[in-house]
Amino acid sequence: MNSDPMAKKKVITKKELDAIERAAKRQAQKEAGALDGRFRPKVVPNKKERAKRKRRKDIDPDEL
Repeated sequence: MNSDPMAKKKVITKKELDAIERAAKRQAQKEAGALDGRFRPKVVPNKKERAKRKRRKDIDPDEL
């Protein structure tokens, strides 16, 4: 630190602390291999969209 008695201490804000925690978490994930493409995130279906009806491929649409 400075030898100046009037020098202010560096205060770590909440925003900076959150950024440090995120960086540490991301580094741990990189070391675990989570960001190398082997893991896929879970996809949550959108409840506002209507579910698509699945059809069998062998049915001729003209017969319906």
